[in-house]
Amino acid sequence: MIERLAQAGFKLTLPRRRVVEALGGAGGPLTAQEVAERAGTGAASTYRVLGLLVALSMVSEVEDPHERAGVERGAQGGEGGPGGEARSRRYALCSLAEHHHHFVCRCCHATLDVASERLEGALHDLARRDGLEIERHEVTLLGRCRRCREVGAV
Repeated sequence: MIERLAQAGFKLTLPRRRVVEALGGAGGPLTAQEVAERAGTGAASTYRVLGLLVALSMVSEVEDPHERAGVERGAQGGEGGPGGEARSRRYALCSLAEHHHHFVCRCCHATLDVASERLEGALHDLARRDGLEIERHEVTLLGRCRRCREVGAV
């Protein structure tokens, strides 16, 4: 991951290294606050690094369905981060370098990278049929992962 950052022309600063290492050792997606705590970096620095890594498609930024539900019911959403409320977003290293989407397990919060030529083809067909110019898109699938289904997690 650090090599991909360098190949993209960015310096390997200490905060960038620490954030990547924190995400790499996490075993699952983290909130920005959790990343900052594990990396030993300040909140502003952590958000800048996460924003860069998300823009470079090196880190996925996905909404946490449990936290988001609390925000919609009126709970505090926290400080704003790269893509919205800090507590309703989770970050994980992407395993795929090419364009991809994400599956988020609503039980264990696992975030899986998903690439599908058929999905991309369907989006292209939709754009052509309706005269749309899609400049960017993200698809987030929500459900239960295999492990959670097997153990009967709800």
